[in-house]
Amino acid sequence: MSEGAVYTEAQMFLTTLALTQPRILAMCVMLPLFTRQVMPGMLRYGICAALGLILAPALSPEYAALDLQALDFLLIIAKEIFIGLVLGWMAAIPFWIFEAVGFVIDNQRGASMGAILNPATGSDSSPLGILFNQAYIVFFLVSGGFGLTLTMLYDSFLLWDLWHWTPALRAESVPLMLDQFSKLMRMTLLWASPAIIAMFLAELGLALASRFAPQLQVFFLAMPIKSALALLVLVLYMSTLFEYAYETNQGVSSILPFLNDQWWSP
Repeated sequence: MSEGAVYTEAQMFLTTLALTQPRILAMCVMLPLFTRQVMPGMLRYGICAALGLILAPALSPEYAALDLQALDFLLIIAKEIFIGLVLGWMAAIPFWIFEAVGFVIDNQRGASMGAILNPATGSDSSPLGILFNQAYIVFFLVSGGFGLTLTMLYDSFLLWDLWHWTPALRAESVPLMLDQFSKLMRMTLLWASPAIIAMFLAELGLALASRFAPQLQVFFLAMPIKSALALLVLVLYMSTLFEYAYETNQGVSSILPFLNDQWWSP
């Protein structure tokens, strides 16, 4: 093989590899696993490049048959970033649910004033919110969630081709996409409800006690009692909570069919 042919092959491979990165990087940016606080930039870029190495050999032959101009490359990059952000947003919802569960419980027990920086997301959260978020990250890795996410990423290149496909965005798809926010709130309140109900009953009991014993310092007793009850409920409820988390992990495989229905032209 001549030097010119080797150069051409290398150029096609590297160009294809570079064009796989917007989708991969955009998806990873949305996942708490790959935030700047958890994973340094060079390491994150290296992992994304390694993920793209698997795709480049399969995609580069088609690039050779195309005559792409600078504008075409810009449109491809914009389209790939859009797909990656949507995939990452859908895959990151369980992480946000778990953090929100901890935050809601802390808010109900009166500990939200102790908000601190969550290193996994870079935003303020409560102590239980950070604990739940980091616990779910570990569970996500050990339960096969990351493998399902990679499968979703690679299958997305089969459904939505790097070179030709453009999203067919329709007005009727907007409510279905926004329903994911509703799902986040529903699941947060549902998963946090056992602890919230226990704390509500404790607060109700303390309110009745203060009615009959005004000298009782209910304000100072409420937080430690509610905190103890919430932690007791969480200890008893944790195995069930992570069963729900496992089912949510398996739901990653339903993201592509859902998006495919929304993005293909009717």
